[in-house]
Amino acid sequence: MGARWLAGIFPPIATAFAPDGALRPTPAGFLEFLRDGGLDGVVALGSNGEAAQLTEAERSQAISGVRRALPPPLRLIAGTGAESTRATIERTRAAAAEGAEAALVIAPSYFRRQLTVESLRAHFHAVAEASPIPILIYNVPVHMGYDLGAEWIVRLAGHANIAGMKDSSGDIARLPRLREQLGPDFILLTGAGEKMVAALEAGADGAIAALANLAPHASAGIRNAWLERHADQARQLQRTITPLGEALTGGYGVPGLKVALRLLGYDHGDPRVPLPPLPATELPALRRLLEDAKLMPRALAS
Repeated sequence: MGARWLAGIFPPIATAFAPDGALRPTPAGFLEFLRDGGLDGVVALGSNGEAAQLTEAERSQAISGVRRALPPPLRLIAGTGAESTRATIERTRAAAAEGAEAALVIAPSYFRRQLTVESLRAHFHAVAEASPIPILIYNVPVHMGYDLGAEWIVRLAGHANIAGMKDSSGDIARLPRLREQLGPDFILLTGAGEKMVAALEAGADGAIAALANLAPHASAGIRNAWLERHADQARQLQRTITPLGEALTGGYGVPGLKVALRLLGYDHGDPRVPLPPLPATELPALRRLLEDAKLMPRALAS
């Protein structure tokens, strides 16, 4: 299968901003840090990339910048979802033109009450038909305001260019049903880095997880150990990074991710307003989480 490379671990990378809020390049060495950690690629303009905060021109600039800086063999996925089918197609084609190899397409949500499974199926199939690259359905209830659910997800699939999905519902129990009904070639990616072992056990192929930005070696190691049938090793790695992952998912979000990246030596700047920075009072707890996960460089941890 041409899109089988999507079975892996991909961090949704942060977008770097200057103090005045302008785009700036990804910090030096960060993409190499992810590559050396054994990850499979990156997602530009996902939720953690503050995609909703960028103009259309900035979106193309951000994708092309990551593409130019991305060291082999890392692959590039780009977030391209919009509220209309037309705009989503335009974004997806533009991302492909800038070098994205797959598109992560969040479901529309603004007119939620009128969005039926039939309308969403038509939307995703139209995007898939027009896209020059494979697409992944993106289900993220915390930002969409609703959950697609297993039944709808099964009905939304069915186009040859819909390669799979990222499910950020946190509902691991739905994965066996999705695997059974969608078949072995449909890529199932979890959004919960703190639950990767459970997701793999339930039938996931990998993850698009914010935690992989901070713990690439452990995140890639979990999947590799699982594939090599070293379940105990995978679970041990998971235990090491789970508290940090739970904190990111449970409250720190993008502000916490950006501070954590700064603590690791990769300053992506503050979030773009109106998203506030992490309160300074949270810094000691976040630093302890990084230390407990054995992620802080010794010179910075001391």
